[in-house]
Amino acid sequence: MKKDYILSLSGGTINAKKGDEIDLPRWQALYLKSIDVADIKEEEVDINYLNSYHFKEKRNQAPNQLSPLPQDFYIKISSFIKSLDKAISQNPTHMLINDREAAEKNFIELSESRLLKLIRLSQTNGDDLRDRMTPEEFLIYSTIKNIIFSWRSYILNLSKGGVNNEQ
Repeated sequence: MKKDYILSLSGGTINAKKGDEIDLPRWQALYLKSIDVADIKEEEVDINYLNSYHFKEKRNQAPNQLSPLPQDFYIKISSFIKSLDKAISQNPTHMLINDREAAEKNFIELSESRLLKLIRLSQTNGDDLRDRMTPEEFLIYSTIKNIIFSWRSYILNLSKGGVNNEQ
């Protein structure tokens, strides 16, 4: 925070003082920056940033566990890969090309691993892990969960002699 400021949020208010660091959704941080009340402190996104999350997810092999990701993880990685593409087009070095290949590979591996876990969690009710999902992942999880619930309800109804399409 660059200045003292009272933040009104849905859950109450925060009395922020100059020098405080507050974790907010990006749109709120951008607003505070636009009115010159705060600066945005960005974590540097590079190949090490991606690799650290990839390693954590790979190490966490439990099918019903997700390693926490920042809420804007997928957007940040997409921007990082685009920046690598731009840098490669301007100066195609061996190091940049290797970073680009590793970034794509690790990003896809991480997202595929998390997708399989989201599918498993949607079958068993993983709502307690909501805070470890990004918004995109929560959308996938809740959609799959709803489809599974509908299918199970349909089968239960059929097993009780309901809905018969043969007339």
